[in-house]
Amino acid sequence: MKSEENKIPESAFNSFLVKRNSNLHTHGFKEWIFYPGMLFQETEAWWTDNNLRPTPHEGIDLCFYKDNTGQVRRINSGTNIPVTYTGEIVHIHDDFLGKSIYVKHSMNNKSGSILHTIYGHTTPKKHCVMGKRVHEGDIIAEVAPISENSKVLPHIHITMAWISESLPCKKLNWDTIWTSKSVILCNPLDHIDIKYTLENT
Repeated sequence: MKSEENKIPESAFNSFLVKRNSNLHTHGFKEWIFYPGMLFQETEAWWTDNNLRPTPHEGIDLCFYKDNTGQVRRINSGTNIPVTYTGEIVHIHDDFLGKSIYVKHSMNNKSGSILHTIYGHTTPKKHCVMGKRVHEGDIIAEVAPISENSKVLPHIHITMAWISESLPCKKLNWDTIWTSKSVILCNPLDHIDIKYTLENT
């Protein structure tokens, strides 16, 4: 289990997310819904029946939510994605649905590794390029469009990790996240202002 407890301040990510997306704000956002396979380190693939992930889930997936009337809704492609903490965009690469964006923050753990947040399956905003300084709440990307033939629904993937400075940014990718000893994952739910409920099916 690749995790390490370190003090990270709570991010207002969810508050910014609701505020910066009119559909979430208009419907009256109440809480996220997580189904099996959407949470940190789970092994199921939530978008298909009886399938396992090749590695445990590196973060969380935000897709379904309840509005203030109790109706279940889901986010769509084009949903704006805010950054969790102030930092610098240090890497962007292709993933199987869009682009993954890596943001390095000015927080170190006891081992000297630096906190990074990673946003998967995105379409980066034009101004969000490597080396760009961003501030908590800034919109850095949108949820990437999904092919009509895909079994995966549009969603926001968030990973949080302590990454050693010895691991060059250009080598960061989903293959190295679990295999590199220079990466220590942590549960985003422990550090983001998210209200949620768990569903079994």
